[in-house]
Amino acid sequence: MERLLSPSMHRRVLLLNLLNGPSSWITSDYLAENIKCSKKTIMQDCQYLEDRWSDYLTIETSRKFGIRLIASPHRSIHEIYIEIIQESNAFSLLESIFFEPMKSASYWEKKLFLSNSSLYRLSNLIGSALKERNIQMSRSPYFVHGKDERQIRYFFTCYFIEVYGIRDWPFHLDKELIFQLANKINEKFELELNDSQAVHLAYSIAVTIIRERQGFLIQSRKDPINRFVKKTIEIREFKADIEEIAEPLKVVLPDDWYEDFCYSIFWWDFGWDNEQEKANIIHQAEELVSTIQNALSISISDQSRVSIVRLIEYIYAKHKMFPYKKFMVYDRYLYSSKAIKQNFIVFTAVVNKALEVLEAKMKFPWRSMYLDGILHEMAIRWENLSRITDEMRHQLSVLVLSDLGREHAKLLSSILKENFQNKITLSIQDNHFYEQPKNIFTQRYDLYVSNYAVEAVDEKVNMIVEDIPSFKNLTDLRRYIDRRRLVLPKDIAYLNV
Repeated sequence: MERLLSPSMHRRVLLLNLLNGPSSWITSDYLAENIKCSKKTIMQDCQYLEDRWSDYLTIETSRKFGIRLIASPHRSIHEIYIEIIQESNAFSLLESIFFEPMKSASYWEKKLFLSNSSLYRLSNLIGSALKERNIQMSRSPYFVHGKDERQIRYFFTCYFIEVYGIRDWPFHLDKELIFQLANKINEKFELELNDSQAVHLAYSIAVTIIRERQGFLIQSRKDPINRFVKKTIEIREFKADIEEIAEPLKVVLPDDWYEDFCYSIFWWDFGWDNEQEKANIIHQAEELVSTIQNALSISISDQSRVSIVRLIEYIYAKHKMFPYKKFMVYDRYLYSSKAIKQNFIVFTAVVNKALEVLEAKMKFPWRSMYLDGILHEMAIRWENLSRITDEMRHQLSVLVLSDLGREHAKLLSSILKENFQNKITLSIQDNHFYEQPKNIFTQRYDLYVSNYAVEAVDEKVNMIVEDIPSFKNLTDLRRYIDRRRLVLPKDIAYLNV
C-alpha cells in the first residue's frame, strides 16, 4: 500500500525503513543503491526527515562512516508513519469511502477539495493497491467490494489498527462497549486471546457492524462455519450488546446479523475445512515448539507452549483467509524482530531454521512471510525467554590490570562484578605492576580491562577505563560484553534443527 503515498514520501519511508534498525552507520552509497536514487537526494531526504520530525529523531552524517539515525528516547518512530498515512490524500480517500460508501465522484471532489483529475488519479492508485489484496473499488458510485467480504473487513481492521492503534478510536461507536463485547466473546468461547489479539477483535467487531449497517454481508459461507453458527444459537445473547453499540447510528441491523457476525468474527477459530486439517496444524505447532526447545536445551512453561501453539494455529487460519501483506506502511514486526535478531542470535537462528524446514514440509510461507511476526510473538509468549537465553550465553573471561597496583585492580574488579555479574568471570593481576613476570599473558582471556594500554595484548580486546570507571566506560564495556556474548557458532547444524 506504500504506492498510495506520493513518490517523494514513499522514497522517504524507504529511507526511514533502512535507517530505523541497525545502530551502526550506513553508507550513502548503500542507501542510494537500495532506494534507487542519487546520493544528493538521500542527503536532502535525511534533512527533510530531521527537520520535519526533529522531536522524534536525529540523523548524523559522517564522510568517513556514512549516515545513522538516533531515535529520541521520548518518542516512538511509529508515530511518524502514522502521520505519513494520515496526511496521504489517497489513504484519506480510501478511509472516507469506507465510512461513506455509495457516494458520487462530485461528492468526493467537493468534500475532499479534489479536482476531477486528482480524484481519478487517486482512485486508480487505490484500485491498483487493493487489487493486490483481492479487493476492488467501484467508482460509479464509490464503494469497496470483493468476492470475500471477510477479506475486506480484515483489511480495514488492519488499516485502522495501524493508523489509530489503541489510543485513538476512529469509529462512531462506543469504544468501551465494543471492548466489553470483545471480552465477553473471548471469555465465552475460550479464545485465550492476548492483549493485541483482543484489540484486533474489538476493531473487527467495529468494522463488521459498520459494514453490516451499510448492507455489505458475507454471501459465500462454507459449510463448517454455517454448521457452527447454526449450532451456536446462544450467540443471540450478544444481540442486545450489538444493538446497544449500534444505537447511536440509528440503524437496524439485518435480521440474520448474527450469522454474518459469527462468520466474520470467528473465522480464525472455526474456519477450518475439516477437523483433520486443524489437528495437523496443532501437531505441527507442537513439534515446532519442541524442536526449538530441544535444539536450545531450554525450558518452557505449559502456558507458554499453549500460547505459542495457539499463535501458529492463528497465523495459519489467518493466512488461509487473507494471504497478503497485513500492514499498510509500517511493519511493526519487522522493527521489533531486528532487535530480537541482534539480542537473541542463537534463538533467532534456530527459529529461522525450524521455520524453513516446516515451510518446505507444509508448502506454507512460515519463514518467508511470517518469520518476523513469529519472532516478535515468541519473544512475548515464551515466558522468561530473555533470562533463559542469557544463561545460555558464553561468560567472558576478564583479566583486570592496573598500573596503580593490586588494590586498585581489586576495586576495578568489584565495580565490574557489580555491573556485569554473571556475564563475566573475573581474574585479577597477581603481582605488583612493577614486578609482573614476563609470562603473565600466557593464559588468554576474552577481555583485558585496564587503566593503561597493555602492549602485550591485541588492542581489540583491551578496554581501557578511567581509574574510577566513568558512565561512558561502563556503557562501552556493556556494549562490548553483550556483543561478544552474542557470537553465534559458525555451524548451527549441531543443534539438530
